[in-house]
Amino acid sequence: MAEAPMTIRWREIAFQLEPDIAQAAARAWSWLLPEPWTPLVCSMVGGMFVERPNNAVHCLDTATGLAEQVANSRRDFEEMSRTAPDLVDEWFLPPLVERLHAAGKKPTLGECYGFTILPAFAEGKFDVENMFVVPVREQFVGMADIHRRLSELSDGSRVRLKVVD
Repeated sequence: MAEAPMTIRWREIAFQLEPDIAQAAARAWSWLLPEPWTPLVCSMVGGMFVERPNNAVHCLDTATGLAEQVANSRRDFEEMSRTAPDLVDEWFLPPLVERLHAAGKKPTLGECYGFTILPAFAEGKFDVENMFVVPVREQFVGMADIHRRLSELSDGSRVRLKVVD
């Protein structure tokens, strides 16, 4: 049986950071991306695409705490976003967003998706049962310190997170 065509729209999988959140995110993630950078677009599932001073575009994954170069320039990134559906699927996960919507998990303005168990852990998955709607600031700024602390641990370390108000 053929799969139904995707009905999701760009604004349901991607958004722009508000300037104050972009500045806070740049400060919060400076331990991983120390140079000044400009956010281009964010994925509803935690990816932040940023332009670095050398013009390269990197994807900062707030779910895993990793950053990798995905394009040599903003122009290349924009072209790939328009012409490479496999990359759009990998970067923005539209089928997952559709399943989240079907499960009643629909962010409104200023919201995106967060994780019950971060995908930085073996038990954390990008799936409907592990994801919930969260304020953008919480995902794109708040996760930075958690990932900084995790990056200081050796692989296989046991971790206990304590949430305080």
